[in-house]
Amino acid sequence: GNASITWSNFWESEISATYDFRRQDMRLTRGGPSMEAPAGWGTTFEVESSDAAQTQLEATVVYGRNEDHGLTFSTETRVTFRPGPQWQFSLTPKYEREVVSQQYVATFPGGGAATYGGRYIFAEVDRSTYSAQMRLNYTFKPDLNLDFYAEPFAASGQYVRLGQLAAARGRLLLPVDPVALNLDDLDFNLRSFRSNLVLRWEWRPGSMLYLVWQQDRAADALRRGRAGAGDLFRSFGAEGDNLFAVKASYWFSAR
Repeated sequence: GNASITWSNFWESEISATYDFRRQDMRLTRGGPSMEAPAGWGTTFEVESSDAAQTQLEATVVYGRNEDHGLTFSTETRVTFRPGPQWQFSLTPKYEREVVSQQYVATFPGGGAATYGGRYIFAEVDRSTYSAQMRLNYTFKPDLNLDFYAEPFAASGQYVRLGQLAAARGRLLLPVDPVALNLDDLDFNLRSFRSNLVLRWEWRPGSMLYLVWQQDRAADALRRGRAGAGDLFRSFGAEGDNLFAVKASYWFSAR
C-alpha cells in the first residue's frame, strides 16, 4: 500500500508499506534445494521539493525487519543547486545498514539425505555502506563544457552465526565451526574513490574533442570493524590509478 500528497507549495510526500509472507526461494542455495525465506515488512518515506525550484531536495528513508532479526535501514538525500544558467551541482550522500539473516557462504559435500548430500552454509552478515555521489556541470559557452563526477565509497561486513541448512524447504540452520571449514576470514572492510573529469569542446559543427582524467582508487582489508563516515574521506588517499585520455571526432559533412 502507498499514499502520496502534493502540497500547496508543490512539494511532494509519499509513504509506502509492504509485507512479505514466508515463501520458498530456489535461489538462496545457489543451485541447491529450495529454502524458506522468512516473513518481513518494510516501509519507505520520501519527500521531494518542487521541480521548478532553483535548489531542489529529495530525501528517502527506508526501514524494514523480518522474523529472523533481519534489518534494512537506509537514508539518502539529494541536493541539486542551480545558481545560474551556466552551471549545476548535485550531492547525493547515502547510508545503508543491512542485517541479512540468510547470506549464502559456501557449499560442501558430505551432507545428509535431507539436503540431498550437500552441506549448504549460511551466515548472518551485518553490512554498513556509506557513499556520496557528486556531480558538477559547467558550460563556458554552448560548444564548451566541463563535467565532473566523483563517488567516495566505504563498506564493511561482519559475518556471525554460521550455520548449515538442516533440511530442504526449511530455514533452520544447524551451528557449524567456521574454523573447521576454513571460513573464519569472511569479514571485510573496503574503501574506494572513483572520479571522472571531462572537458568537451565542439570545435566545429559535429566535430568533438574530449579531454578526460579518470581516477580509480581502492583499499581492501580483511579485518573486523564497522565502516564509518570518516572512511569516505580516507578513500581519497587510497592507492589507485590515474588515466588520461584524449578523444577527437571529425564530421565529414555531405554536400
